[in-house]
Amino acid sequence: MSLQIDYTDREVEKVARGAVNDPTGRLEQDRAPSRLFGLLFTKRNSLIFFVLLPSIVAGFYYFLIASGQYISETRMVVRTIGVSEQFDTSEKRDGRSVIGGDSLTQDSYIVANYLKSPQLVRRLDAEIGLRRFFSKDAIDILSRLADDASFEDLYKYWVKHVDTYVDGPSGIIIFTVRAFSPSDSVAISTAALAAADEMIDRISEKAKKDLVTRGESDVTASLEAYRNALDGLRDYQNKTGILDPTSSAKMASAIIAKLTEEKLGLLVALQSLKAANADETARGRQLLRSIQALDDQIKLRQNNLAGRDSTGEVQLSTSLTEFSRLETSRIVAQALYEATVRNLDTAKSAALKRTTFMAVFSSSQAPEKSEYPDRFSEWIILTVGLLTLWVTVTLIWMSIDDHRV
Repeated sequence: MSLQIDYTDREVEKVARGAVNDPTGRLEQDRAPSRLFGLLFTKRNSLIFFVLLPSIVAGFYYFLIASGQYISETRMVVRTIGVSEQFDTSEKRDGRSVIGGDSLTQDSYIVANYLKSPQLVRRLDAEIGLRRFFSKDAIDILSRLADDASFEDLYKYWVKHVDTYVDGPSGIIIFTVRAFSPSDSVAISTAALAAADEMIDRISEKAKKDLVTRGESDVTASLEAYRNALDGLRDYQNKTGILDPTSSAKMASAIIAKLTEEKLGLLVALQSLKAANADETARGRQLLRSIQALDDQIKLRQNNLAGRDSTGEVQLSTSLTEFSRLETSRIVAQALYEATVRNLDTAKSAALKRTTFMAVFSSSQAPEKSEYPDRFSEWIILTVGLLTLWVTVTLIWMSIDDHRV
């Protein structure tokens, strides 16, 4: 199979064979469109139409019409000061970000994402008129943003003309902007970085405010719990008339011990009278009445302290249990309140010390020459691609044509 054979030669040969096999001419009529296609689209003509002409048009566009695009590059880093950092033996950083990330590098990803967000595009369009930078009359028609472009079209255009890269280990952000003049690229880059810096400050302030607000909320809740515990203890004391059941129990025990001691003294005196057979005298009967009175007082004191109480008064044992529960609740509430107060002081101190900021260490400069489009390389790639496609399609067509009956 030779590439020097044209489609017309093959069609003439097929027409000759068709004249013999189809004397009525019907086959000739069916093959008329195919013959016309073969006459118009020979290898030479298809090479001209599908390779040479598009290549010439593309070269004319790239070298004479296409507007040059200038790239401004900015390198920056996001850092948080005032954050406690721990280092292990391998010197791995375990610091935490003030604006919510688990590591300081995540702040860089937040900034990089914001630089390509619709919110930034809306802000730049409102502040510096972003769309006018991309819809100037000096820009070629294929690269220009339409004057009546919607916001969605503007956002898609923005995403194609900016690029962000974050170096993971260091957190360095590389931000590039492509515009159609050196001054435009610098102006857009400066406005975008100012908006990103303000966003970082806003999030940082909100994070610090939320930290203090949570601490104040915890203090308020713990103070309310402490007050409720104090009120419960006070109400119980007012209800029972006992300020401290422990002290009351000690006093009751001391009284019982004193009464018991007096009772023992009277019992000794009574035994002495019994030994002298004088227990039926007035002195003996008085001792018996005194001993009985002491027994009643001791029993009453013991019942008030613990045991059965027929008078309906609150026993000290029950009061001591309830008082211990209320006192424990008060102590726990007081400890929690003191802890939340310390936490609030720590949060306020940390909020005053911590600051998140964006530091630019390589600012954007006005480029001296356009780096996009790469006219020669893109023209060569397009031409080689069209030629490769043409050769592939031609070989496939000739292979199919050889197998036709």
